[in-house]
Amino acid sequence: MTSKKERKDREPACTWSLLPTEKDYRELYKKHLREKYLKFGDDKCYHQCKHIKSRLLLVKEHGVSEKTPHGIPQQDHFIDMEHVFDPNEEGSTSSRTVVLQGCPGTGKTVVVQKFMFDWAAGMVTPGRFDYLIYINCREISHTVNLSAADLVTDTFQDISGPKLDIIFRYPEKLLFIFDGFPELQYPICDQEEDFSVNPWEKKPVETLLCSFLRKKLLPESSLLITARLTAMKKLHSLLKQPIQAEILWFTDAEKKAYFLSQFLEANAAMEVFCSLQGSKGSDIVSSLPLVSWMLCSVLQSQVDDDRTLLRSLQTMTDMYLFYFSKCLKSLIGISVWKGQSCLWGLCSLAAEGLQKHQVLFTVSDLRRHGIGAYDISGLFLAHFLKKAEGGVNIYTFLHFSFQEFLTAVFYALKNENSCLFGDHKGKPWQKIFQYGKGFSSLMIQFLFGLLHKGKGKTVENTFGRKVSPGLREELLRWTEREIKDKYSRLEIELVDLFHCLYEMQEEEFARRIIDNLQSIMFLQSTYTNMDLLAMSFCVKGSFSYLSMSLKCQHLLGFDEEVQALAFMPPALTFTRFVLFIPFRSLKLGNLPVSRLYLLCQALCNPNCKIKDLKLIFCHLTASCGRDLSSVFETNHYLTDLEFVRSTLEDSGVKHLCEGLKQPNCILQALRLYRCLISSASCRALAAVLSTNERLTELEFSETKLEASALKLLCEGLKDPRCKLQKLKLRGSILLENSEAICKYLASVLVCNPHLTELDLSKNPLGDKGVNYLCKGLRHSNCNVEKLDLSQCYLTDASCVELSSFLKMRQTLKELFVFANVLGDIGIQHLCEGLLHAKCTIENLVLSECSLSATCCESLAQILISSQALTKLLLINNKIEDLGLRLLCEGLKQPDCQLKDLALWTCHLTGACCQDLCNALYTNEHLRDLDLSDNALGDEGVKMLCEGLKHPYCKLHTLWLAECHLTDACCGALSSILYRNENLILLDLSGNDLKDFGVQMLCDALSHPTCRLQTF
Repeated sequence: MTSKKERKDREPACTWSLLPTEKDYRELYKKHLREKYLKFGDDKCYHQCKHIKSRLLLVKEHGVSEKTPHGIPQQDHFIDMEHVFDPNEEGSTSSRTVVLQGCPGTGKTVVVQKFMFDWAAGMVTPGRFDYLIYINCREISHTVNLSAADLVTDTFQDISGPKLDIIFRYPEKLLFIFDGFPELQYPICDQEEDFSVNPWEKKPVETLLCSFLRKKLLPESSLLITARLTAMKKLHSLLKQPIQAEILWFTDAEKKAYFLSQFLEANAAMEVFCSLQGSKGSDIVSSLPLVSWMLCSVLQSQVDDDRTLLRSLQTMTDMYLFYFSKCLKSLIGISVWKGQSCLWGLCSLAAEGLQKHQVLFTVSDLRRHGIGAYDISGLFLAHFLKKAEGGVNIYTFLHFSFQEFLTAVFYALKNENSCLFGDHKGKPWQKIFQYGKGFSSLMIQFLFGLLHKGKGKTVENTFGRKVSPGLREELLRWTEREIKDKYSRLEIELVDLFHCLYEMQEEEFARRIIDNLQSIMFLQSTYTNMDLLAMSFCVKGSFSYLSMSLKCQHLLGFDEEVQALAFMPPALTFTRFVLFIPFRSLKLGNLPVSRLYLLCQALCNPNCKIKDLKLIFCHLTASCGRDLSSVFETNHYLTDLEFVRSTLEDSGVKHLCEGLKQPNCILQALRLYRCLISSASCRALAAVLSTNERLTELEFSETKLEASALKLLCEGLKDPRCKLQKLKLRGSILLENSEAICKYLASVLVCNPHLTELDLSKNPLGDKGVNYLCKGLRHSNCNVEKLDLSQCYLTDASCVELSSFLKMRQTLKELFVFANVLGDIGIQHLCEGLLHAKCTIENLVLSECSLSATCCESLAQILISSQALTKLLLINNKIEDLGLRLLCEGLKQPDCQLKDLALWTCHLTGACCQDLCNALYTNEHLRDLDLSDNALGDEGVKMLCEGLKHPYCKLHTLWLAECHLTDACCGALSSILYRNENLILLDLSGNDLKDFGVQMLCDALSHPTCRLQTF
C-alpha cells in the first residue's frame, strides 16, 4: 500500500490530474445518497426517525475517572452525534471508531441512515470524508469470501463510481459503516497471520471484519458500527478505545408526538397513548421505537376495541404477538386459514434462515416454504417482508427481530422434527442455540414468552397450531442446568436471564429459577427501564435470601436526566459515549419517579427477600431517597444497605433517613464507601441513630468527613437511645481534623456502653489522637471489644497509652495496629498491658510494625501467660531465625493457647525449622501456620515435617508458598500426607516443583488416610 510520505510527494501531480474527476464522483455519490435517504430528512419521517434525538452522553472508558473525587462519575456530559467525528482538542482528525449500540428496535439503522443523509447534504463533518461505505453485516454473513474492494464496489453498484485505487489512496477520507455487527455471532480470529492487510485480498467474512476492527486493514480509515448490546463484549475484545453511543427509547413526549404523527385523528392517537400508560409494562415496552411503529401500523382503525387489551401487553412477546394477530384479522379477500398458512411458511423460512445465517431470500426460497407468487405480491405479507435494496425479487424481513420472533414460534409450535433441549444430536434447534448466545438471544427470550400459559389460545388462533405439550417443563429443566453449569463461572449475564423470565410472566416459574441463585450482580455501565422492569419482576418473590449489587452509573429513562440536557460538553477528550434519550415523566407527589423506582417497587413487595443491597455510582437525589425510604416502611428482609462511590445529596439523605426512622425499619447496617456526603446529611443520620434501635452498624470507608459532620454524628451516638454496636471510619478523617475528632469519639466512648467495635484504620490520628482516644477507652462505660488502629501514623508513644488502657479495661478482644512504626520498644510497652492478669486479647495483629528479634522475648512471655490469645500476625517484620527461636520457647509451653501464627515474609531460613519442629512436638493447639515467602529451602521443610509427624501436632493448614522449595522436599511432604490425618490445606504455590515432585504428592493424596482438601 502506498505510504503517507509517498502520497505526499506525489500529491500535487495527483491533485492536478484527478481532482476534478474525484470531485465529480463525490458529488454524484452524495446526490445518490440524498435521493436514496430523502425520507430521512427533516421534512419527512420514516417510522420514528425524526423523533429520535441524537444527543450523546459522554462518559470515560470503564465509567470512572481517577481525577474525580473518590472516582465518582461526575455530571453527565452530552454531545450531538453530528460532532462525533469532529477534531479533538489538539485539532487531530485521526482515525476514529464509533459504536452505536442499543436493544433491537431502538433505531440504530435509522440513525445511521439519517447520518448518511445529513452528510450527503453537507450538514455533518464537512470535508472530513470523501465516501461513506455502508455494509449490512447480516446480508453479507452467508457470503464465503469477500475483500474490502468488494465492499466498496457494492456501494457504487447503482451509480458510476471512481476507480478503486483512487479511493484506497486516501483511506483517511473513508468512513466504513458496519450495520448490525455481529448479529449472527461470527467467530473471532486470533492469529495475526489470518488478518487481511490487502484491500483486494478475499477473506472469510468474519476475518475481513476482524481485520477492519483490529485496524489491520486500511487502518487510517474511520469506522461507524451498529450492534446490539449483547455484541459489545465481543466488540470490546476487537476494538481499541472505541467511542460508544447507546440509543435509548422514546420519552413520553417523543412517543406522544410519534403517535400523533401516525394517526389521522388526534383523539385516536391519544386514546392509544393513554391506554398504554395504564400499566407499567405496556408503557415501558411501547416506548421502544419499533414497537411504537408496530402498534401504530395495526391500530389505525380499531382503537376502541383494543383499549383494554393494550393495557395487558406487558412484554415484547405480547407486542409482537399482538401485531401478527392484528395483521391476520385485517385480511381482506383471503381466508384466515390461508393467512395462517402464510404465517407458518414465514416461521419455517425464518428458522431456516437463522440456522443458515441468512436474511436475504429469493422467490424460490419463499415458494419452498409454501408461500406462492400471489401471496408475495399481496398486501398481507407486506406487513412482514420487504424487497431488499439493490436486489431483484430478493426479500428480507421488515426487521431482523421479526425473523427471530417467527423462529421462536416455529420451535415453540412444531414438535415433530425437533427436540429443543434433549440430548439428541444434529437437531436444528440445538445447532441454533449453540450458535447463539443463550439467554441473551432475543429468539430465546421470545420462546420463553410464547410458553406463557395464557398465550396459548392467541398463538393457536394466529398461527393455527398449538404450543408443544411438555415444552415448559423441558425449558425449566434446561434453564436450571444452564445456571448450574455456567452461573458460577460467570458465563451468564443475569439481566439476560431475567428478560427471559419476565417474558414468560409466570412468577412461580421465575421463583424456581431465582432460588438457584445466591447473589444478583448488575454491574454493566448502563441499564434501561426494560432491564430494571425485568429485574424487578424476578426478585420480588424469591423463596431464598439474596444479595444484590446494582451499578447505577446510567439508569436511564427518567425525568431526572432531563436537567442535564442543557449542559454542552467541551471538545472530545473522552473515549466512550452513550446516546441519551430521556424516558419517563411520571411523578409521585412533587418529585419525579427516581431511577431506583422499579427496584424499590420490588423491594416493597412483602415476598422480596433481598437481605443486602449494594448501590454503586448511585446519585442519591430527593426522589431516590424518597423511593428508598418507602422500602423501609414495608420490607421485612433488607438488613444491609451499602452505597459505593456515590454522591449523596442532602435532600436524598433526608428522605432516606425518614424511612430509617420508621418503626418497621429493620435495617441493621448502613455502609458508605468512597461517597460524597455533607455535614447536613450527617445531621440527618445522627437523628436516625437516636431513634432507630435496630441499626447496629454504621460504616464510612474512604468517605472524607469534615469535623463538623463527625461532631454531629457523635452527638447522635451519645444519645441514650442509640444502640449502635459497630462504628467504622476507615480512611475518612482528614489530617487537620484528626485530634478534634478523637476528642469527639472519646466522649462517645464515655457515654455509649453499646459500642463494641471501633475501626479507625487508614486515618492520620498520630500519637496525640490516640492519647485523646484512650481517655475514652479507659472509661468504665467503654465496652469496646475490637479496636482497629492500622495505618494511623502511630509510634511507640501510642503503645504506652494503649498499654495503660489494656491494664484498666478487660473488654478488648481484638487489637489491630498493622502498618504503624511501633518498633521493638513500642511492642515491649504494649506487652506490659498484655501481660496483665485479666487481659482478654484473643487476636493481635502486629504486621508491618518494624519489629525485629528484640521484641520476640516479650511476645513469647505473652504466649506463655495469656490464656486468651489465639491469633498472632507478625507478617512482614524482620523477625529472623533468632526471633522465631524466642517465640518457639513460648509455643512449647503447655499453657500456650495460640491457634493461628502468621510469619509471612519474616526473613526466616531453614535454620529456624528445628525450633518449629520442637514446638510442634509439644503444642496441641496450633491449627494454622503461615511461613510463606521465607527462604526455608528443602532441608528446612524436611526438618519441619518431622514435627508434623508427631501425634501431638494438630495443624490443619500449612502455608509454604514461595519458600524456595524443589522436588527434593516432596518425599518428606508426601510422608506427612500419608500419616497426618489433621492437615486439610497445604499451599506450595510459587515453588520450583517439577513433574516428579508433583507426582509424589498426588500419589499421597490418593491414600485413604490423607485428609487434604485444598492443595
